[in-house]
Amino acid sequence: MNCPYFKEQRVKFCSLSAYRKMILLDVADTENEVCSGPSYQRCSLLRKASARAACPAPVRPAVCPSLHESLVQYCNAAAFKKFVPASEPELLRCGRPAYRYCSLYRETVPLDPLADGSDLMPPGVCVPAHLGYARNHMWVDEISSGQCQIGIDGFLAGLVGSVEQIAFLTVGGVCRPTVVLRVRGVDLHLAFPARIAITAANLYLRAQPARLTADAYGAGWLFEGQPDETGELERHLARGAEATAWMKKESERLQGWLQGRVKLVSACGTFRDSKTPAAPWLEQLSREDLLSLFDEFVLADETNRR
Repeated sequence: MNCPYFKEQRVKFCSLSAYRKMILLDVADTENEVCSGPSYQRCSLLRKASARAACPAPVRPAVCPSLHESLVQYCNAAAFKKFVPASEPELLRCGRPAYRYCSLYRETVPLDPLADGSDLMPPGVCVPAHLGYARNHMWVDEISSGQCQIGIDGFLAGLVGSVEQIAFLTVGGVCRPTVVLRVRGVDLHLAFPARIAITAANLYLRAQPARLTADAYGAGWLFEGQPDETGELERHLARGAEATAWMKKESERLQGWLQGRVKLVSACGTFRDSKTPAAPWLEQLSREDLLSLFDEFVLADETNRR
């Protein structure tokens, strides 16, 4: 499945030009173009090239021999169409299901196809049914054969509210994908429980950390990689009804944890009812309480999480 904004087109260009300007074949004016007719012989670039050649070609074709065609790819949603040769891997994401995590695509689609929440969940928390959820509130999407995306779920996005800084401790290799999130001056070390072969990290989040919680199931993804073939990944995940029931239990447990620590919890709710959930009570927690909160819901031993 390709991104609907992913396009391929044949272009032509002059190999002698210092600046390789690519022209789409379907919009080219061949009648007035010098390169596509006999008048190409008057081209100054060709004359200079012929003068430098030891043996100029005796045969003069009808079309300039320096005029070449190529297949290129580009994103039709981008303000500036950058043509990339089809042989280069730069736009590889556009030609497979991972396009759903492209920021341009996420800004353009009218609806959010990834956020199909459940009526059983409290406001501000959704549990997309096609994802798997780890016990430390990270999700994984097996987007295609041998490929997966990893991020944080809506519960954790609502828990931290906003992130001041993101540091990637792993950006490649076979390991447990790990990041450090700074929330109100406290560093939260977050490691995915299974080892994968990391092929990409969303390093753009370092400049725009707000995306992590504003679009947790989309442009806020953290890692892309390949899980191993031992089945380790699946042992750490909950899916479907199990994931929804667990997330509901976590929300209820959070409500109980906040009692006695935060004022007016029931009045303001655990999370806000909005696309970007935020914890309105987070500012009331001391540093010690914040560390205790992360330890209880994110860093606790996995065997005690469900």
